[in-house]
Amino acid sequence: MHLGIVGHEAKKFTPETQRCARRIIRSAITNFQADLVVSGHSPLGGIDWWAIEEAQGMGVETREHPPGVLQWHGVAGVDGFMERNLKIAADSALVLCIVVQELPPDYRGMEFADGCYHCKTPPADHIKSGGCWTVKAARRLGKPTVTAVVDSSGGFSCRNSNMNSRPAPLSRPAWTQASFRT
Repeated sequence: MHLGIVGHEAKKFTPETQRCARRIIRSAITNFQADLVVSGHSPLGGIDWWAIEEAQGMGVETREHPPGVLQWHGVAGVDGFMERNLKIAADSALVLCIVVQELPPDYRGMEFADGCYHCKTPPADHIKSGGCWTVKAARRLGKPTVTAVVDSSGGFSCRNSNMNSRPAPLSRPAWTQASFRT
């Protein structure tokens, strides 16, 4: 199964939340018997890089779709973030987005006070991520998706899952927190 894994950049994680994110990645690869992990090679590191590192460490093939230009729309046939995200959605049988519920105390960067505008969730749910846009793109293609939200203590919960929106070719029940066995 081709498993797309997307989510936040590295600086939005603490050492504890990074450990949890990596456990989620390893568990998803195992539980869904991924034969290919697809991600976006974000120039800011984080989930994209950790997904590839964990997959390679487990002997699973990988495919990365790096943006050719660091802007939303591509230019002159060179992919931007939007085209990159669409390729991830297209290449994946299921897309997992891993995000944090809150930013680290020392975080410096863009913040969105109104919550995730891709998911239309309040600020307390999770921090906005371009990975949420990729989840929406995968859903438009009729693919199952899930968002794993990591809390500051290194725990997590699964939200926005549409695993039951169509018969999954995975012979697995809906993806829940219990599915991870981390």
